[in-house]
Amino acid sequence: MAVKKILFIEGEATVNGDPRIGFSELLGQKLDRKPKIVLGGGKPSTVKQFLKNKFGAESFLLMDLDKDETGRNDDIRENHLKEHETHVFYMIQEIESWFLSQPEVLDKYYGITTSGKKISEIISNRKCSDIENPKEELIRVTQTLNKGEKYHVIKHVADLLQRLDATKLENDFPDFKRLVEALRK
Repeated sequence: MAVKKILFIEGEATVNGDPRIGFSELLGQKLDRKPKIVLGGGKPSTVKQFLKNKFGAESFLLMDLDKDETGRNDDIRENHLKEHETHVFYMIQEIESWFLSQPEVLDKYYGITTSGKKISEIISNRKCSDIENPKEELIRVTQTLNKGEKYHVIKHVADLLQRLDATKLENDFPDFKRLVEALRK
């Protein structure tokens, strides 16, 4: 019998959107058996729930690193996660890095800006994991859309997650690849 798995994710669902739907669809591209997904709210709350897990399942934690990859060890230490390190995964810097890494998805989702450019034409040309504040970058590039509204973290996350290519994410973000591999076991 397979071990039940639970994935604690930094974030929350509101009447405006439920990221669990997007994460479930995204992970479904790679997994036959998807984990139970629990949104923990902010980072401290999510870490606390992960550490106090009473669900009787193998637990995993996915959260924003809020810094570049060199900050991983400091974040693990600061959040008292050293003994759980193999079950901790990061969105580097933030989930918006994942969206920025696939500009073709943003082009289809948001359309053309008022200047007649696609989102892919105005995104920073830096490696997405090196963009210091990906959320601000995504808001910036979606401010002047011909139709629709600029990026909204709650409203758009679930939709955008469902449109991402999981194989591309594995190639661009080692932690996403590690997460998929860990959930497969």
